[in-house]
Amino acid sequence: MSTAAVETFQPARWGPERRLEFIDFRLLWDGTINRRELIEFFGISAQQASSDLARYAQQAPENLLYDKKAKTYRASSMFKSLLAHSDAQHYLNQLEALTTGAVPGSSLFVGWRPSCDVIRYPLRPVDTGTLMRLLWAIRDGEDLLVLYQSMRRPAATLRWIAPHALGSDSLRWHVRAWCHERREFRDFVLSRIQRVESTRPSTIDPAQDANWHSRIDVVIRPRSELSVDQQRAIEADYGMKGGRLSLNCRKALAFYVIRQLQLDRTPAPPAPEQPLELENRAKLTALLAVGRKSPEKDSQTN
Repeated sequence: MSTAAVETFQPARWGPERRLEFIDFRLLWDGTINRRELIEFFGISAQQASSDLARYAQQAPENLLYDKKAKTYRASSMFKSLLAHSDAQHYLNQLEALTTGAVPGSSLFVGWRPSCDVIRYPLRPVDTGTLMRLLWAIRDGEDLLVLYQSMRRPAATLRWIAPHALGSDSLRWHVRAWCHERREFRDFVLSRIQRVESTRPSTIDPAQDANWHSRIDVVIRPRSELSVDQQRAIEADYGMKGGRLSLNCRKALAFYVIRQLQLDRTPAPPAPEQPLELENRAKLTALLAVGRKSPEKDSQTN
């Protein structure tokens, strides 16, 4: 698509139900809504905006009051959102997306917003051509001969892999693949695949990757060394129920969950620095061992 086409492209207008969601969202988080906001956001006529507001008032008559002086609708003291996802996390997700530029403001409902910033971690650049070849190999059931740089080897090496899935630990992307050299399923960091040399039909059945196709709970709880009040605070921080939180994930990704929570550190740091502990560490021991020894995961070296 040319630059000119990008500049002149305008998203399609959203339907009436989406406009009602917009009204509800603005009333919930801004406390007000008026015709001008609908007109500017959706590119609709004043008549259509009035119709949408009237329709919303019919569906939720106790949610809004008209302020004649300010010529705007205000959320009433009896306001109750019509949206199933009208919680704090939904708002914060939208605020983060706007702040980072991950999603254009024209597709999100946030109106007024406070001063906000989000920490941006370095991106792990992935070559577009490499990603395309990986996707095609997954789709078509092929092996790839890749030049891969592991942090536990001094130089990049050629190896045949049979990719079958992609995964992310929120900081970098991996391809899940059978490694013909090691004769086991492993994770390969996408940004460390320097190039694809060749392809061939694969004889590997992805269904045999038991750790990818099975799941496990990573159960966390407050450290026992914390005071009762500190434990209660941690329970609230993580939305724990009954003093614990169960994070269900693929076995192949469990190590990343544990590492991101910094629960793989040995010895464990002081409780004020790391207030969490694994409740089912014994059950996760084997997966932790695999994660630590894998040259491809590079658990200790990023």
